[in-house]
Amino acid sequence: MEHKSFSDRLREYLKENESKLIEGLSEIVAQPSVSSTGEGVSKCCELIVKKMKAIGMDVQTYPIEPHSVIIGKIGADPSKKTVLIYAHYDVQPQGDLTQWRTPPFEPTIIEGVMYGRGTADNKGPLMAHLNAIEFWLKEYGELPVNIKTIFEGSEESNSEGLPEFLRSHKELLKADMVYFSDGSKNHNDQPIIALGVKGMLYVELVLTTMTRNVHSQYAPVLPSAAWQMVQLLNKLKTEDGTVHIPGFYDDVVQPTEIEKAIYDKLPDVRENLFRSYGAYPIYPADKGYYIQLNGTPSFNISGISSGYTGNGTATVLTSKAIAKIDMRLVAAQDGNKILDNLKRYIKKLGYDNVEVICHGITEPAKTPVDTPYLLPVEKATQNVFGPYMVYPNRPSTAPDYLWTNILGLPTIQVRWCDATSDNHAPNEHLTLSNYIKGTEFTATVLKEISEM
Repeated sequence: MEHKSFSDRLREYLKENESKLIEGLSEIVAQPSVSSTGEGVSKCCELIVKKMKAIGMDVQTYPIEPHSVIIGKIGADPSKKTVLIYAHYDVQPQGDLTQWRTPPFEPTIIEGVMYGRGTADNKGPLMAHLNAIEFWLKEYGELPVNIKTIFEGSEESNSEGLPEFLRSHKELLKADMVYFSDGSKNHNDQPIIALGVKGMLYVELVLTTMTRNVHSQYAPVLPSAAWQMVQLLNKLKTEDGTVHIPGFYDDVVQPTEIEKAIYDKLPDVRENLFRSYGAYPIYPADKGYYIQLNGTPSFNISGISSGYTGNGTATVLTSKAIAKIDMRLVAAQDGNKILDNLKRYIKKLGYDNVEVICHGITEPAKTPVDTPYLLPVEKATQNVFGPYMVYPNRPSTAPDYLWTNILGLPTIQVRWCDATSDNHAPNEHLTLSNYIKGTEFTATVLKEISEM
């Protein structure tokens, strides 16, 4: 396929169609699709299917529980690479409406920024992918690669139903690689190319000492759930950051020399972090910031509660304490193994009054940095965005294991939404210039992969 003046042709197309592209994003953001409650998810699915068919894609909806998955296809040329593009059309709940500057499902543009739930996570990138496919078809009459798309409606609910679907539809989704965009740039406003993610084990520890709360006058003689929980947490993880669950670190794969070299080239973000959060990062000098962030498993207290939670003061001896713990896991840690070890260790410590409730396990996943698909993606990133970062493994969690561990495909994610897009929070937003560049980027990625 001839690609002369490709960049000029693409940018001219984007300029001429900018209003239409923004209108398309606004339409899909205006349609609620909250997977945790089911609000509007089926209607959003129908809207996306309609858009895909209008482009000219072969579309099939599979009604897996709890929310449908959309499979799109275009092209079946055996001489071309086949790229599987992933995105999700569900969103987080609205949250506290008083914290929103505009209604979450009434997309509003203020000074070149669109506000609304799902603008960045993940409807903006989803629409950018479809826009790019439409560009190729309208301008060239064909795509430089075969395309398969898979859009799910339950990513914000741990991708319920999707693993089973993938295991039974491997032939349908056969491809050379998986590409997706879900996430923000770094604090230096550079896009991030990620080849892996941490997994997650989320548990709730419920510690009970008595049948009910009592007056704190009994503190000298009756057990406090709050104090017992504090003591337990200090035994599970000590002040130096060490997690003491037996076998917690046994399966951790250390960064390779190539990965260390990549991390060494990444920029210093200490001052940017301080400006954003009012705190400097803490990490061992021998590891450095990026290996500590991306290559080290964590044991984090997401929430802790016990006793009186109202206004004013109260003297209560607590009977129950709850701690919510998320553990970010690196390759090749096993969440089920760690969960079993945690339960046994708590019993061994003598806490027979603690219930361990698991709220989900997501496997870690990783594509080797020597994958041949990294170079074309890097080239496209440089051409469209300029300076970028490569993360051999990123510190957050996404369902990459679906593609690497189940489908066995190399997977590359590029995070190009605003560094401050406020995903999952009030006032989620996406800069329209980033959205248009996201469309330009996907179109360019497809070109570069076709020319490998």
